[in-house]
Amino acid sequence: MRSAPGLFIAPRHPFSRIPRWAWIAFIAAVTASSAWYLTSNYRKALAQRVADAKAWAIEGPPCPRITAAQFLWVHRQPPRRFEFEGVVFFRRYGHVECAAIRDRGGRGDRRHAVCQFTSPGDLLIRTPAGEWSFRPGPGQPATVSTARSPPNCVMNSNFRLNPR
Repeated sequence: MRSAPGLFIAPRHPFSRIPRWAWIAFIAAVTASSAWYLTSNYRKALAQRVADAKAWAIEGPPCPRITAAQFLWVHRQPPRRFEFEGVVFFRRYGHVECAAIRDRGGRGDRRHAVCQFTSPGDLLIRTPAGEWSFRPGPGQPATVSTARSPPNCVMNSNFRLNPR
């Protein structure tokens, strides 16, 4: 048996019974909660970046500059090399801790390397813009920031080794 044309009625979807105003309210609630979630996460991340920038902004007297030849002069201890954020660091002694800090006090988009040394002796920093050497001296802590060219080296550091 054949059905007459136009007699077939498609079944209604269960969602079609929900009024239009309820759909609009639902979409508005989802949009508002998503915006609140993303905004609060961004504000937390920004606050953490600003706190990191303040914690890694070390003040102190500038490190004495030396030439690359003075750094490479024959020494009992060969230089130790490491790379961080596209910057190559050489040091003679001690330990180091580095962080990638955002520019403009933590509010910027670009990052730069900041490294704190316990007692590096001599330092050589190689960036795409050039090469710089410093001599904080034996037993003297140092912090190097590559935010600008030339890098900034100060004879102070918050980084200490914890004896266990």
